Amino acid sequence: MFAQEAAAPHNHAGHDHAGHSHATEATGPHGGTVQSVGDRRIETVIADKGIMFMILGKNDQPIAPPDATGTLKLQVGDSEKEYTYQLKTLKNPAIGVGVDLSKVVDQPLHMNVEITNIGSQPLVFHAMGKLASGKLSDELLVSLQATCPVSGQPLGSMGKPPKVTIGDKSLFVCCAGCTDKLEANADAYIKKYYTAEGEKVRDGVYKSTLADTASIAAQKTCPVMDEPLGGMGVPGKVNVNGKAVYICCPGCAKKLVAEPDKYLADLKAKGITPPAF
Repeated sequence: MFAQEAAAPHNHAGHDHAGHSHATEATGPHGGTVQSVGDRRIETVIADKGIMFMILGKNDQPIAPPDATGTLKLQVGDSEKEYTYQLKTLKNPAIGVGVDLSKVVDQPLHMNVEITNIGSQPLVFHAMGKLASGKLSDELLVSLQATCPVSGQPLGSMGKPPKVTIGDKSLFVCCAGCTDKLEANADAYIKKYYTAEGEKVRDGVYKSTLADTASIAAQKTCPVMDEPLGGMGVPGKVNVNGKAVYICCPGCAKKLVAEPDKYLADLKAKGITPPAF
């Protein structure tokens, strides 16, 4: 899966980060995680074909000297096996390496990084992240569905709802006894729940439903609070200049509507195109 395996395992607990701040700040302008390293801000971007580190300059534009190089030491999950990669300047500009991460989707990645030839001192820091699958958690899907298609009972009222997968979609039932009835009329139930419109919460704000799953997975975070969608219950859905934008809670709607162009521009900068409302 990986190349250039290092000879010795890495001990996270013993790594010395003295003199280097590495507090996570927020989702970065390119969809990665931003942290402070000394007086610099670094965005770590993990994709299925590689890992990039962007030194953010004015207006969060990435900067990288053409001769910048470095080393990445990578561990996956709880494994002690360590992989070492040589970093180089990319066209973005960024500093990174091409590596196939498709087999470690949703597994935590521990990265010890040293970037050199960018000033008098190298940048040394630890970063964490993962290549997300883009799928919503079962907990969020249950919240979006809310009720059992067969009995109409609230999901969770009879224990953990059993999951039934039909093609590339899933539905949940209140109990195992409803599974056969769901499967016998699967197409009708899928159509009903995956085209349902959410109820109105307040003016301009609606509850999301299973019909919004792909859009929620694509947007990932609330543009106002930068919180993961679903982390505070069912995401709200807001009409912003004719586009459907999702928020972590109804309280974010006021700021979103007050500055629609700002938040739409923020989403665009992250490569997110909201669907039509």
